[in-house]
Amino acid sequence: MAQLRTGIAAMREPAEALRRLHEDYGPVVAFGVPPFRYVALFGPEANRYLLAEHPENFRWREALRALIPVDGDTALVVSDGSEHRRRRRLVQPAFATRRIESYVDVMTDEIDRELDRWTVGRELDAFTCLRAAVRRVAVRTLFGDDLGARADELGTALAGAIDFVNLPPTLQIRIDLPWTRWHRARVARDRADVIVNDEIARRRAERDRADSPDLLDALLAARDDESGEGLSDVEIRDQVVSLVAAGYDTTSAAAAWAVHELLANESAWERAAAEVVAMLGDRRPTVDDLARMDHLDAVVHETLRLWPPGFLSARHAVQAFELGGHEIPAGSTVLYSPFVTQRDPRWWPEPDRFDPDRWRGGREPAPYTFLPFGGGYRRCIGFAFATQELKVLLTRLLQRVRLVAEPVPVVGIGAAALHPKHGVPVRVEERRALATA
Repeated sequence: MAQLRTGIAAMREPAEALRRLHEDYGPVVAFGVPPFRYVALFGPEANRYLLAEHPENFRWREALRALIPVDGDTALVVSDGSEHRRRRRLVQPAFATRRIESYVDVMTDEIDRELDRWTVGRELDAFTCLRAAVRRVAVRTLFGDDLGARADELGTALAGAIDFVNLPPTLQIRIDLPWTRWHRARVARDRADVIVNDEIARRRAERDRADSPDLLDALLAARDDESGEGLSDVEIRDQVVSLVAAGYDTTSAAAAWAVHELLANESAWERAAAEVVAMLGDRRPTVDDLARMDHLDAVVHETLRLWPPGFLSARHAVQAFELGGHEIPAGSTVLYSPFVTQRDPRWWPEPDRFDPDRWRGGREPAPYTFLPFGGGYRRCIGFAFATQELKVLLTRLLQRVRLVAEPVPVVGIGAAALHPKHGVPVRVEERRALATA
């Protein structure tokens, strides 16, 4: 097992640093110094071992405790064992296919609301602008129109906490003094909790809201088939906040990378727009439309291959185990990286090239070589929601505007999610009129 004295946390480009570790030292690399000591496992066999073959040997909470300031103590992502299984059973119906499909109009409304501001000649950061739209989608689908008007307020309240968990672990210093990042993160989360707790209490008091089936209603109505019990207010609050945070951080990052790639590659925007306009003209997309746009689907897949927002994840090893001829001790913080696997030339020819055609004809990647939403029984519960939202967002962009990219260095940063350090600065070159009907 390769031994390194330095870690990736303090490096400017953490995803690329991981990739260099793999290239220089192979599939099993130990690095860092206590308490920031890690073992990185690279490649599909490692992914299979962690996600499918031996999930019982790994816990999430110890490895991902840095997410608790945003997601909360009972969020799915930091739950383990029977508590995770119970919470996931209760949350799963909120992400049923039919429910997610019913949100296409909300997604379209919020993307259009943002694009209405994109006048010809305007210069803007597409990442920042789309981030706000994605946040409003998350809040409206969770709360309907009851709390939709407070989407920006809730997003602003969470921003300080999200900024904290996106710091490298070595900079996440938890000193609760007014000028510290940790204090700002705690205050931000407390502010978000007030908004969400008030809404939960109001919904509980109303009792019957069958006419307003948003995600919060689904969480309030959920009952465990085994015990008959539902989620507590604390559990609901944590699931709600973690869902908003995930939409705000990871989906908006993926949207930004998609815009970047479509503009950075010759004719990519025009080709994608041609499919969308040929199928839809200027009308709003439906679920059936999204399913028929093969090239758009390939653009989303290729973006998630090159730029998986969750480029890195961690597990805590309960017991010692062997992989690739190396003994990994119990108590290790084990890392795996979709970013590294999805840019490995053994599985992906010309891995750094944006090439949606590699997905043509329903081509399936080799097992455990494409996992932007994780895998196994703990695959991200919101993966279908996020994928649909990306398709709606790109559809409306391609229908409504033509953009020109402003040149900036392409640098991916972040710990909880990989986003463009310099944003995606663009100029609006053309704006297409939509039908009034």
